[in-house]
Amino acid sequence: MIAVVSQFFNTPSETFIRDHVRYLSPGKTVLICQNPGGADQFGYPVLSGIPGPSPFGRLPSRIASRAHLAWLAYVREGICRSDEDRVVEFFKAHNVDAALVEYLTIGALFARACRRAGVRLYAHAHGADSTVMPRKHLWRRRYRHLFASADGIITPSRFIADRLMQIGCPHEKLHVSPCGILPERFTASKRESGRLLVVGRFVEKKSPHLAIEAFARIASRFPGARLDLVGDGPLMAQCKALVRQQNLSDRVIFHGYRSSEFVQGMMQNAAIFVQHSVTARNGDMEGLPVSILEAMASALPVVATRHSGIPEAVVDGETGILVEEHDIESMAEAIAGLLAEPHRAAKMGDVGRQRVLDHFTQRHTRDRLRHAMVLPAMAEPLDLAEGQVQ
Repeated sequence: MIAVVSQFFNTPSETFIRDHVRYLSPGKTVLICQNPGGADQFGYPVLSGIPGPSPFGRLPSRIASRAHLAWLAYVREGICRSDEDRVVEFFKAHNVDAALVEYLTIGALFARACRRAGVRLYAHAHGADSTVMPRKHLWRRRYRHLFASADGIITPSRFIADRLMQIGCPHEKLHVSPCGILPERFTASKRESGRLLVVGRFVEKKSPHLAIEAFARIASRFPGARLDLVGDGPLMAQCKALVRQQNLSDRVIFHGYRSSEFVQGMMQNAAIFVQHSVTARNGDMEGLPVSILEAMASALPVVATRHSGIPEAVVDGETGILVEEHDIESMAEAIAGLLAEPHRAAKMGDVGRQRVLDHFTQRHTRDRLRHAMVLPAMAEPLDLAEGQVQ
């Protein structure tokens, strides 16, 4: 029996966490979380309210939960003793052998409870927990304690693994496991001429405004081209203002947060996928964006940046084109080149889809995680019907 530990199970952008619950050990999984919202969709035993209760209860729930986690980080090494006792009792009641804890910060909080219960601990790094938090002395110290006690540290890319080794994680404890996709959900795009697509949160590290600027520079050369953006976030107002300034309101469409099914539909019509990821001012970086893998699975060529784990998926000149961070001009010319040569773009897309099928499916991810966590191999197929639950 395994436990998947996460602060939330219903965050729209964290589909990879829900995939871990569905596919890693079907029927042999329990869940631990702070906020129980969304946990009931899986039909597994749930221990909620850990950590809790919060001294920030009067704030909106999502803000309160994150504020409470930050407060815990600075006042004690882990969750409080009463919460720890509840976790240990839950582990023992369900005969849990191993725990997959989402994010290193959460792993640091649960390390002592896992030791007490004799449960093997595997902490899964993702993005900000590996790039922003280690800049703080307190978290570097806590991570060193986590690295010493954990049985394994899982990262989404070799780039993130290297960053963690630099702050003291032993090489032998690191396991690289990119998030995977279900290829059955994605078929080759119809590649409607001139359709460009951006998918992701409107935050600094994803920099949708830079993708818009790149499009603006070549828009007059391709009057039939349009740019669709799916997502929302703090940069939305800035992006809309930029579109108005460039007089592109009829050619740049903002769709806001939409379902995974909607994104799949958009990818079935797009011709090129664009993502201008950068290192944020606070050091926040991507792991390896799932949206890029989904685009590749849809046979879309990818125009993106040489950022974090992206070059580990996108092969420059073969499955897409990579440019340097903040190099808007090069991104614009890369997009223009693919718009002008649709046959070359289509060939890149086809090669990209095969690369995903060979290396980045949900089955690859499941098997890598099970190997890292020393779980028995599974031969049965993934349950696609379960995977449709969002």
